[in-house]
Amino acid sequence: MKKLLLLLILPVIAWAEPLEFFLPKGDMYNATLPSPDTYLGQQLGDRHLRHDQLVSYFKFLSAGSDQAQLVQYGETNEGRPLLLMAISSKSNIANLDQVKKDPKILKIWNGFSVHGNESSGSNASVLYAWYLLATNNAEVQKYLEDTVVLVDPSFNPDGLSRFTTYVNNTRSVTTVTDPNDMSHNELWPAGRTNHYWFDLNRDWLLLTQTESKARVAQFQAWQPHVLTDHHEMGTSSSFFFQPGVPSRKNPKITEENAVLTAKIAEHHAKALDEIGQTYYSKEGFDDFYPGKGSTYPDLQGSIGILFEQARAQGGVIESSNGERSLARGIRNQFLTALSTVKGSVANRKAIMDYKDSFYDKAKAQAAKGNTSGYLVDVSDNKYRGKQLVAFLESHQIEVKNLAANRSAGGHTFKKNQALYMSLNQKQTTLLQSLFNTDTSFNDNTFYDVSSWNLAMAWGLPFAKLNSNVESNTDFSSLNVSNQYRKNALAYVFDWHSGNAPAALHYLTQLDIPVRITAKPLHVDGVKVPAGSFMIEGGAQSEDQLFSTLSTVTDAFSVKWYPINTSLADSGVDLGSPQVQQIKQPKVMMVVGNGVDAYQAGSLWHLFDTQVYLPLTKVHSHQLNRIQFSEYSHIILPNGQYNSSINKKTQAALKAWVQTGGTLIGLQKGAQFIENKLQAKDEKSKEKDPKKAAKKEDKATKKESERLNYADYEKHQAERVLGGAIVSADADLTHPLAFGTKNSTQYALMKGSSVLKASDNPFATPLQITEEVRAAGFVSDHWQEKLKNKPLVVAEKSGRGQYIKFGFNPNFRSFWKGTQNWLINAVFQSKLIRSTNLSKEEAEESHH
Repeated sequence: MKKLLLLLILPVIAWAEPLEFFLPKGDMYNATLPSPDTYLGQQLGDRHLRHDQLVSYFKFLSAGSDQAQLVQYGETNEGRPLLLMAISSKSNIANLDQVKKDPKILKIWNGFSVHGNESSGSNASVLYAWYLLATNNAEVQKYLEDTVVLVDPSFNPDGLSRFTTYVNNTRSVTTVTDPNDMSHNELWPAGRTNHYWFDLNRDWLLLTQTESKARVAQFQAWQPHVLTDHHEMGTSSSFFFQPGVPSRKNPKITEENAVLTAKIAEHHAKALDEIGQTYYSKEGFDDFYPGKGSTYPDLQGSIGILFEQARAQGGVIESSNGERSLARGIRNQFLTALSTVKGSVANRKAIMDYKDSFYDKAKAQAAKGNTSGYLVDVSDNKYRGKQLVAFLESHQIEVKNLAANRSAGGHTFKKNQALYMSLNQKQTTLLQSLFNTDTSFNDNTFYDVSSWNLAMAWGLPFAKLNSNVESNTDFSSLNVSNQYRKNALAYVFDWHSGNAPAALHYLTQLDIPVRITAKPLHVDGVKVPAGSFMIEGGAQSEDQLFSTLSTVTDAFSVKWYPINTSLADSGVDLGSPQVQQIKQPKVMMVVGNGVDAYQAGSLWHLFDTQVYLPLTKVHSHQLNRIQFSEYSHIILPNGQYNSSINKKTQAALKAWVQTGGTLIGLQKGAQFIENKLQAKDEKSKEKDPKKAAKKEDKATKKESERLNYADYEKHQAERVLGGAIVSADADLTHPLAFGTKNSTQYALMKGSSVLKASDNPFATPLQITEEVRAAGFVSDHWQEKLKNKPLVVAEKSGRGQYIKFGFNPNFRSFWKGTQNWLINAVFQSKLIRSTNLSKEEAEESHH
């Protein structure tokens, strides 16, 4: 019987490793500080550790050691704590506030598992923290005398919790290594992302997420010399550490940084060689986009280091290169975190000298150029200006108010309505990166987007300066002030100002009749643009109305005006048919398998946290059971819908649009609308023999073309639109453009979706310009493919409409300059009139 039991449990313990497996040989440990396996009651690598277990153990370590101090520096959307443990000598921990600012103390930040389903890092964090506190290794204790190690056990607690809950729930008692097992295949949206399905490793620069804001505040307070970012990659891979592909680093990263990264890398190599772990270090991954955890530090004099461990997913999994286990992943992450400390200490002087001189050298280098700083026009929206000041200050970038009018770059910037950022400041490197407009690069292969220009993203006119300007730190002009007038006939709210969409939704929730204007208003001396909205003065009691208007001012910074007459000074009157009552929208968004979770998350985040509009998220497989008539708008994010939306559901969607619904599609969601819901009868399509011949000639040419195998990656890069900014022309008279004032706008293009041109000449309010390129890499292939192509198409169908986007106007919730197109698709869509003139008729009318 005992023999049978032993045989039964062998498969279970075959991959659970004893503590000695992970640790350096020869060390002894403090017996009063229990190891993770003892405290947690499970061997490392046996099961994925939950976030609450990490929290419990780190609190235990902090309480049990005078060489550690645990700080909760924030909280996730789901209420989980964000933790940072400082580990150093007793005296340093006792004086941590002073040590934080001490330039003689080496500071190393080890950050784990920003992607929640790459959990070997978080599992390793408990072992790493315990080892530093418990080992009697004299060399390690010597390190800690003038070094502070900062351990962040989980950059992404919500994603980690989603992952561990699923995996631990689906793992078998016996170890199942088959990759097809459900424990190795997460459900949508998987645990990589945070609560709002954002990739937090793209948000260090953008700061749209609560975790990122809290973490970057700690980064700026500590200014670590070295920061490690522990990830996982494909199961069949081995282990990666930087420096990465030499030709694909950000041009603002210095050669000295690359040299120091390589010197530290020698210690990673030694640690992994000792255990027989293979690795690579100069392939696959780049160091370009500063929104990543391993690149953001590089632009601020720190050394950012990326680690990538082969994924074991459910715990132990077969791969084409052998089995991968969580335990071995934990060991690799632990040893490279430790080798980072050893390598940093070995190069202490060079690393600290580099950090100490980085900012001064950057300022000196910037002074040699032709640019002295940047001006950004915020006159269009004071609320946006305040947001910009807060954003820049979060990155410790100095920003000032323009104190005198200045013309630059063909634009006049007015005093008290523009922001000035001088390059003569500490963060000049990060600032230059934020305003970069490069369109050509040494290497055109990018791991992520190739441009992130701040002013273009936010839709704000900007200019480079070649001399200083008058400025001050008085931002009071950005505050919105409104004057209440008793017994006013109506109050009109400017759609251009503040957070007008949130204010509009707030008013509709109060059951106050709200009317919205399809034309500009000029009434009682007040001028507001089309898309603005109004309420009648008698909609509430005088006290209630005053309270409501105060909220609109204080919470949403919207400019509003009291009106005493309906008679227009010019244009339409308040009682015009062009001023329509708006109904509170009820919006559904399709999610689930096949849908781009990143994009869906960005839309959810926009409406949930900025507009405060409830968004009903419905899995695509449920659509056949949904009564579409309950919803005013349905959103199809980028995704594959051919298998999830069958013909019966397609017919129901078309009927719903005909009766007044608004169907919004983004990228492949828009193409699904084009190809399935708006497709013409195949029988009626005439075949053009000239087009067929041209296509055949092209195919023949392609067959005869011969290319070098070694040039594949270069040619592949030409075919990829990995993320660049394109210039677009906007029709500001269209309801979808309301709230924007710039006819030239900038869209972030990523992916391969290109909309078809509409037969209706009035249906394309946003179109890519002939020039296409604005910032970032757009290959010649895509230059030709994108020129003059539609970005937004809005077509009536019955009483409803299809609104199609060839891009994500809310890219990573950072692209504030084009967000309004999507918001207007919800709030202004009913203002879109039927325009049935054909292109030929429109041309005749024009002539």
